[in-house]
Amino acid sequence: MNAIAALAKYGQIKNDTQTTYASPHQLMLMLFDGAIEAMSMTIGAIQNNNFELRSKQSTRSITIINGMRECLDMETGGDLANNLYSLYQYMTKELFRASFKNDADTVQNIQAMLKDIRGSWEKIPLNMHYMQKVN
Repeated sequence: MNAIAALAKYGQIKNDTQTTYASPHQLMLMLFDGAIEAMSMTIGAIQNNNFELRSKQSTRSITIINGMRECLDMETGGDLANNLYSLYQYMTKELFRASFKNDADTVQNIQAMLKDIRGSWEKIPLNMHYMQKVN
């Protein structure tokens, strides 16, 4: 096994372990990080005219954001859930358009918005990480 394959295998094992033991709050942070990383790779691919990587990483970021949108609790989330739903929908539409047009600036703008949301999510106090809806 070459060094790159070994590092990739290590990374996969590390991610599998993290997701097994992560709280729902930590899992969301991991999703944010995955989407942000994919957008960084999309930007680099656009700048280097690597169309295959651009397509793969753009699709990855869109898939993650769509997953985050589908995780929203629309029944109890109120205006916040509705606003995030609309924002995530806007982000995926713009990422798709930006990838098609090789528009790195738009990807950077969407990434900045997602980083802001992640920053707010990260500030949620520890005692609220496991809060669940009570019937």
